Order: sequence, then structure tokens, then C-alpha cells
Amino acid sequence: MNRYFFDVYNSDGQVLDEDGQFFESRDRARAEALRVLHDVARDEMPDRDLVKITVKVRSDNGAQMFEASLILTTGWSASAFVAPK
Repeated sequence: MNRYFFDVYNSDGQVLDEDGQFFESRDRARAEALRVLHDVARDEMPDRDLVKITVKVRSDNGAQMFEASLILTTGWSASAFVAPK
């Protein structure tokens, strides 16, 4: 098994993974990166209209192996404020 580190970058800055996690394959590490991305987006989205999140996966030797990013935007349409006739 290999150890993978999942660093999170968002509008608040960066959170570097100091511990890492062991996975049996790169595909499992990729799935974990996407799960982290989803969880962070779910936690941040209710409070903001624009969220950009990136998860970068590093190997034991510090080399970046994988990156996943998500940009979420929300906003009301101008037509939402027009009074019905």
C-alpha cells in the first residue's frame, strides 16, 4: 500500500495534509480525492455564492500525482425579482 496526502485549497487558503492515508491503488486515492472535494463543497456552499475548491494528491516523496477542482456558483436570475402580472 502507498500513502497519499490530500491537500485542500479553497477561498480560505490551503490546508496541507500532514498525515496522509494508505490506499491500495491510485484509483482508490482518486476516489478519496473526489470524496474530499464533495464534502468540502457541501460544507462551504450554503454560505457562499462562489466556491472554488481544489484537492491535490501528493505521494510519500511529495510529488503531486493528481488534482481535482470544482467551481460552484449560485445566484438568482434577474427575472426572479419581476412581479407577476
